[in-house]
Amino acid sequence: MSSHLPAGQRRFQRYVALVLAAMLPFLAIVEIVYTPSVEGSWMLWAGYLVLAVWAAFVSRNPDGRVVLLILTTMTYVALVMILESVLHSDLTAFDFTTAFGLILVLAVLAGGLAVGNRLVWAGGLSASIAIWVVAAGTLENEVQGTIAMRALVAVASVGVATALVSDLFGQLAQAIDEHQKSARLQDAIASCSEALLVHSDAFAVYEAVRVLLEAADADYAYVDKTVLEKGEPAWEIIADAGTSRDKGGSWKRGLYSQIPSTYRALSTGRAAIVPSEGLEPEEHALYLEDGIRTEVSVPVFVGTAMRGSVGFIQYSEERSWTESEIQTLWRASHMIAAYWKRQDDAEQLRASNESKDRLLASVSHEIRTPLTAIVGLSEEMISSRTSLGAEEMDELNGIIAMQSRELAELVEDLLVASRADFGNLSIRPEIVDLHDQVTRVVQGVRESHPFHKEVRVEGLDVVAWADPLRVRQVIRNLLTNAVKYGGDRIVILVESRDDRALVVVADDGGGVPVEEEELIFERYYRSAQSPTQPGSVGIGLPLSRQLAEMMGGTLEYVRRGAHPTFEFSIPLGPGGEVADSLAATSSIF
Repeated sequence: MSSHLPAGQRRFQRYVALVLAAMLPFLAIVEIVYTPSVEGSWMLWAGYLVLAVWAAFVSRNPDGRVVLLILTTMTYVALVMILESVLHSDLTAFDFTTAFGLILVLAVLAGGLAVGNRLVWAGGLSASIAIWVVAAGTLENEVQGTIAMRALVAVASVGVATALVSDLFGQLAQAIDEHQKSARLQDAIASCSEALLVHSDAFAVYEAVRVLLEAADADYAYVDKTVLEKGEPAWEIIADAGTSRDKGGSWKRGLYSQIPSTYRALSTGRAAIVPSEGLEPEEHALYLEDGIRTEVSVPVFVGTAMRGSVGFIQYSEERSWTESEIQTLWRASHMIAAYWKRQDDAEQLRASNESKDRLLASVSHEIRTPLTAIVGLSEEMISSRTSLGAEEMDELNGIIAMQSRELAELVEDLLVASRADFGNLSIRPEIVDLHDQVTRVVQGVRESHPFHKEVRVEGLDVVAWADPLRVRQVIRNLLTNAVKYGGDRIVILVESRDDRALVVVADDGGGVPVEEEELIFERYYRSAQSPTQPGSVGIGLPLSRQLAEMMGGTLEYVRRGAHPTFEFSIPLGPGGEVADSLAATSSIF
């Protein structure tokens, strides 16, 4: 008798023990009522009561091993009938036919509930009862035909009934086991959902994995995240749980290139089951090296990106994963994806709030400066219009105009950035004479922002494919940035390289500190600026890079020798010049 029965089998075994515990005292009472004066009958009553106590014990035992109890009861009844025949005495109130029927019922129960080969059990029980029938019938001096008929009935009925009942018990037990497992998995899904909803830290995923493992017949459960390792997609377990049968678990991180079959299944949104027919030999050997006998995992997608996977592993034995277990993993996958999405949204909200705070602080300062100048100078002109000469009035008007244009440019950048963030900014590309666009921007900046720095425009007549309005906006931001924070000499070089049109803006200033070279492209970041210039709102360079990328180009900060340089590239238009101008860019000054 196996010590590890399925839950349904154990339940049936305990039910039968409970029936015996109720029936055996009844048999003892019948014996007492009908054979009160038979010498030695108290031993028969005591035997039934002992069996009843044993049956009561088995019915309360979680393992519920009842087959031995049934066989003992069956043997007890058979021996009593044999003794009665040998002693020629009425020891029991039951005749041979009643005992024969009771033994047949017990034999069918024993065969149906036994674990092992059904044919062996059916044959053994049938043969045993047939031998008993022959022995008892011979002792009773019954007709040989009657004995043979009873033996034939015993063999046929016990054999067929045992097969049918054992199959019925097996199906019922399997149905109960599946129902109980399904209930456990449903409870696990509910607990997993609760853990991911209630907790917002790493404990949430650990708790989800723990409840999943408790509900599944697995040795190990895990959740991993997709990471990059040396530019390759890899996986790293971030939460796991194991049982006492967990003999592995040393494989906590690895490259997906080592398990290509698993990666193909997961990356295409399918469950990965190990071992499988499509598993490559090297991959299978890698699983065996870690002690994995079988594994099932499903991907966790957030949007269209595979962010990780969740799975079960068996180290102790090879087994097949049920459909309910795989469906449980899929449900857990969807809940973990929702949890990670909430985390992403919370992080974006936090970053958005911080960005909003920085924007409000920066914009309020940047807008206040030109507005203060505009309002102050306008009030001065009104209050002193009779005492100011024409030259003074022109100078004040020029300052007001310059401050107004700076304010308009700032507002334009903010509006464009907002439209781009919300996906409402459209790019209308056309053929653009890049050299002409640069010249127009330089002229406009000179008129709107008078300065005394040297600005040279050099290079080729390059034709690009881009939105001319956005091209001018990018070049304007790069030029005003150089005017405010760069050296005294500024060079704007227009060239082409391979299939790209290029605008290079360089100056002879000190440039951006190395540690800030990428930070300057972050929204609202304010670099350490020249002490003679106010800090900027930190929108121009990030917006310019965003516009360049929307036009299919790039914007990078590089150093050509000792000179800080911004390189703005966009697609080359039809008929554009193609030249290798690396030498020109390296000798701007």
